[in-house]
Amino acid sequence: MLTEVAMKKPLFKNSRGFTLVEVLASITILAIVMLTVGAILANNAGVTKKADDSLSALQIATGILRAYQKKNFNEVQQMANTTQQADIQSVLGLDSDAEISGYKAYVSVSLPADSSLSDRLLLVKVKVDTGNNPKPVEVKGYVKK
Repeated sequence: MLTEVAMKKPLFKNSRGFTLVEVLASITILAIVMLTVGAILANNAGVTKKADDSLSALQIATGILRAYQKKNFNEVQQMANTTQQADIQSVLGLDSDAEISGYKAYVSVSLPADSSLSDRLLLVKVKVDTGNNPKPVEVKGYVKK
């Protein structure tokens, strides 16, 4: 019989509400959780921005490489053993509204390592540098005769 009375006894003695200690503890725990989530989101925003810049630089570099591959072989051959800064807007045919001001593209044209192929192939390297990313994006391809 005593066990039934002990079982029906409420767990907390104060049935009118929360104590000040309980409220402060819950606010502290909530603040710690929110600060942790905020820090994670802030870190991810920076990583996402760098990834977006790298992807845009890769798209620009690929577009410039394709434009050089479509050019006449003799025209590209005249640029052999040189590195030039490419005008991204004119090479890709972009509007003046395109936001590419932070990107710089450099095109290097060289002869292939195998000298027997030098009259038929040219190696084109396109390097696109973004102001935010310390490592530039580089793509390579060949221009065929």
